[in-house]
Amino acid sequence: AYYAYTGGARKRALERAACARPAVADADRQQPVKARRKSVAGALASEAGDAVASAWRTAKETVLESLKAKHPEGFGSELILLTTVAVEDVFLLPVPHLSDYHAGADLPNRMGIGLSGTKAEHMQAYNKLMGDQDVIIHDIVRKAGADPVTTAYLRAGPRTVIHFEPNKVRAAIVTCGGLCPGLNNIIQGLVRTLISLYGVEKVYGVRGGYGGFAEAPIELTLERVVGLQNKGGTMIGSGRGSFDLAKTIGFLKQHRISQLYVVGGDGTHRAANKIADEARRLKLNIAVCGVPKTIDNDIDLLDRSFGFSTAVEEAQAAILSAQTEARCNLPNGIGIVKLMGRHSGFIAVHATMCSGEVDLCLVPEVPVVTEGLKGILPHLERVVEQKGYAVVVVAEGAGEELLGKKAEIDAGGNRKLPELGKWLCDEIGAYFKKRGKVATVKYVDPSYMIRSVPANASDAIYCYLLAQNAVHGAMAGYTSFSVGMANNRLVYIPIGALVKNSPRMMDPMGRTWERVLSVTGQPNTAVKIVGGSAAISTRTTI
Repeated sequence: AYYAYTGGARKRALERAACARPAVADADRQQPVKARRKSVAGALASEAGDAVASAWRTAKETVLESLKAKHPEGFGSELILLTTVAVEDVFLLPVPHLSDYHAGADLPNRMGIGLSGTKAEHMQAYNKLMGDQDVIIHDIVRKAGADPVTTAYLRAGPRTVIHFEPNKVRAAIVTCGGLCPGLNNIIQGLVRTLISLYGVEKVYGVRGGYGGFAEAPIELTLERVVGLQNKGGTMIGSGRGSFDLAKTIGFLKQHRISQLYVVGGDGTHRAANKIADEARRLKLNIAVCGVPKTIDNDIDLLDRSFGFSTAVEEAQAAILSAQTEARCNLPNGIGIVKLMGRHSGFIAVHATMCSGEVDLCLVPEVPVVTEGLKGILPHLERVVEQKGYAVVVVAEGAGEELLGKKAEIDAGGNRKLPELGKWLCDEIGAYFKKRGKVATVKYVDPSYMIRSVPANASDAIYCYLLAQNAVHGAMAGYTSFSVGMANNRLVYIPIGALVKNSPRMMDPMGRTWERVLSVTGQPNTAVKIVGGSAAISTRTTI
């Protein structure tokens, strides 16, 4: 804000100075035209300079004053004005609101504390309330001379006014797709926020994903979610596919649901968007909120998805096991670890960087070359010759360009993937045999183990923040939105924008892949991704 203000102030000051016409004395009029022009130019430059200096001083005082609130001692360093870096136009990704087609209660928002959240004596004001123009800038990396334009997300958090009358709210929670660390944390966070902070009438759990809308739900209470954060999986079950819009809307009407919380990946969110659109068409006062869930970390626009940190941490045990097997099984031991990553290799690359023990990392974004100067087989031979063993990490979606794409589809609509890891076991053995050597290859597949464990501390905190802010958004009347972290802040993102370019992929020409290469020492076979509808991520997740 400081840079944008001063940059804009300088520009406006120069424009005003250029339009000014200082009075010229009679004596000056008698000067030669050339001298008079020089005098006028000097006066204009002086006025412009004074205006710029004044604007700079004002801006500096403003930014220093604002910094004192959080940094009382300042920075101990002089601030430097960057006139070539600015943000002048900010475009918000708007989140739909129920008031667009249905009247709300428009009640003041007060926070419940404890079990009796609806009683006045157990209510208190929130320390901070968000407004309609509290935003988080999307593109925080700025360059000199770049267009001073960016997009922004609506900042998540409690609002001054809520759309629903809390004690009349009935909420439903559904978890869809595969398992992921933190699902139970999300359920617990939603239930506690809905009941303790807002005092809603009932919270239901829909059993087994979208297919559960055809069955009776279970009631979720504070007592039922005690200790849930310490258990893997989801207490209400999950499931793939089985989406039926008519049955879902019928369920919402039958049970008088006014808030639906959908936890799942990009496919689950696309279905959630259909529910919100149908509710809008029927003018139903139902808020539909998504909580992004993908262990692969491949949903666009987000810093990371919950469960990803835990998955990377759990993968370390598998890599260590493979390293031990490779090191101890002579001669020429090679351990191969298969990790999840259907469309993108985020788990594989982050687990590789974290471990420091991996010699080869294969991901869907980078073509697999077996032989030649950049071949993975000669690379493994060199590694084994050097240290006696090698460790390989393979993302499940890697190698389709080598082994071909399968036509078979699973219940969730996902194409079944070729088994590159198992294929590689045979290829390594055959390659070494041709050279008169023996390779002892061990294959470790912990895919389902890393997703069924409880969330680690980092993910547990993240899940609670997601759950709490999801409820704040729904209570405020927002709908067809998802809650996630962008630039380390919780935000509300329209579901349509979230899924438009999902699933995203790792940028093979970016710094993350360079970091992997620096760990493994493998040949670089990356090529620029051209075309396609997936977003490309250049960031390393921490």
